[in-house]
Amino acid sequence: MSESRQFAIGVDLGGTKVRLGLVNEAYEVIGETPRLNTYDCSSGDEVVARIHQGVRLLMEKNNLSAGHIKGIGVGSPGPLDPYTGYIKETLNLKAVCNYPLGKSLAEATGMRVCVDNDANCFGLGEQRAGKAKGMHHVLVGTLGTGFGFACILNGNVLHGSTGTATEIGMLPYQGGIYEDFVTGRGLRAMHARLSSEDLDPKEISDRAFKGDKNCLKTFEEYGRTVAYTILPFIALVDPDIVVLGGSVSINWPFFQASLKETIRQHIFSHQQEHLKIEKSE
Repeated sequence: MSESRQFAIGVDLGGTKVRLGLVNEAYEVIGETPRLNTYDCSSGDEVVARIHQGVRLLMEKNNLSAGHIKGIGVGSPGPLDPYTGYIKETLNLKAVCNYPLGKSLAEATGMRVCVDNDANCFGLGEQRAGKAKGMHHVLVGTLGTGFGFACILNGNVLHGSTGTATEIGMLPYQGGIYEDFVTGRGLRAMHARLSSEDLDPKEISDRAFKGDKNCLKTFEEYGRTVAYTILPFIALVDPDIVVLGGSVSINWPFFQASLKETIRQHIFSHQQEHLKIEKSE
């Protein structure tokens, strides 16, 4: 393959697994690795070795040499320092706490490496090639096991002075924190409070798709809760679009109406006409 064609390798690093994708200059994923476990890694060096294994697999499968690769981008649990690639006190992947992931992976692969918070990477992906393509001011949230949040301002990720801007999951909210309410566990607690049924998020979802009235009522309330969570940041940033993803967003049909209605009730009329609210691509 001619080295005139250039690619990047994207790394989705999580607490239990890592997956890698080969991306072309049109932001298309043209090759992927199978899931590689990280839950059994006891050190940062082991995590780097696992990622390096994935890089080799991806390059061999696609007949690529190092000259074809512009660099490696890693989306990692935070908080972290995106300027140095140093992982701080992340709760979701203990093996890389206080570890120079970017530097170590660059040394192992001999390639340029950029590391950022996974929510920031998600936001940048949507702004470059997804629902927010071409827009300048973007808010994104990931609703899943945890709650990730990011802001693209004037086309660039808002990092802040220490790289931890928009880490809002730990902010106080109604006697707890945001993550207590808008994650999967928050959905479960909400359903138990509204219906006295203790169901896990998947079962709530499955029943909603079958038309269960109690579960649909829970998602209606969930949409309002997500709206109140992000409304202060809509007021602060005045975005073009809000994009929501994550595992809970599979239930978008059940909570988007209450989410959008609640947001539009609390913003100016000209914002109502301009602001888009979408599920991630």
